[in-house]
Amino acid sequence: IQRWAPGAASGEIVAGGKGKGDSLDQLSCPFGLVIDSEGALLIADRDNHRIQRWAPGAASGEIVAGGKGKGDSLDQLSCPFGLVIDSEGALLIADRDNHRI
Repeated sequence: IQRWAPGAASGEIVAGGKGKGDSLDQLSCPFGLVIDSEGALLIADRDNHRIQRWAPGAASGEIVAGGKGKGDSLDQLSCPFGLVIDSEGALLIADRDNHRI
């Protein structure tokens, strides 16, 4: 994930950037993101079937949903695409291949 400041000539890496993979410092086809109240990025890491949270300045993320392989159990995701944080601070995940939110 790159951050481009207004008027910048180049971006800065704020999440991932270490090639495609499944380590906590890698992403595999990131697809959607939101920013939480603490300024952390919540990223739909689609091909790793997980949601990662990257705190500002962090060298790696932490898994906050999924991350237990592709599946349809309530603790698994299957190609998460979109994210929204509701008014209570709960994370809503568009779990594409499971056809659920």
